[in-house]
Amino acid sequence: YNEMRDAFTSGRMPRGGMGGGQAGGFQGADFSDLFGGGSQQDIFSSIFGGGQRGPRKGADLQSEITISFRNAIFGIEATIPVSSRGSGASSVTTRIPAGISDGAKIRLAGRGADGAGGKGDLYVIVHVTKHPVFTRDGANLLMSLPVTFTEAALGADIKIPTLEGDEVTVRIAPGTPSGRTLRVKGRGVKTTKQQGDLMITVDVQVPQRVDGKAKQALEEFAEATKDFDPRADLAQRARA
Repeated sequence: YNEMRDAFTSGRMPRGGMGGGQAGGFQGADFSDLFGGGSQQDIFSSIFGGGQRGPRKGADLQSEITISFRNAIFGIEATIPVSSRGSGASSVTTRIPAGISDGAKIRLAGRGADGAGGKGDLYVIVHVTKHPVFTRDGANLLMSLPVTFTEAALGADIKIPTLEGDEVTVRIAPGTPSGRTLRVKGRGVKTTKQQGDLMITVDVQVPQRVDGKAKQALEEFAEATKDFDPRADLAQRARA
């Protein structure tokens, strides 16, 4: 067997054929004709079992689902539409894990199309809608906090809503400028790997119209703080 196999697979069939010195026999024969045009390797694959494959698994399917920002943060049980192409189902119910990101892909093993070797898999692309207050950066939640001019100048304790539905109080220090970021530990996105924070960016709001007593008070304030020049070194820094 080994001699015969080596001879076929290497293309070096002994000139004397199988007899090892006998004249005639296989000498000069075209073995591709003998075996119907198949290659020598194909012949041995079929004879000795090489190349045999088991039944194929069914095709993988793909679906999409859109969920709210809140449900993406906390997780939700969702019903996902499935193409009926060999899957045997028009929808699948599964748990969307907490902290999932927009555009993430979930693999549901054995939820794809039928096949002789079993079902394929279902891949679900998750889309997350925007939130009117919060955005996300990895495990951190981000928000912009509007504050008044006087709150920023004099300081204030401000209650802010959270995604969980309760409130937390943050301290605005006197003289806080617009753009400063405050951190509330542990109030961001919680996943199996980490717990994010809530990052708050201060946005000082200036009234578009000022009249009456408010205008008079601001004029008095301007007079009282005329020695303060926020642009004192601007020209010098611009020439650096």
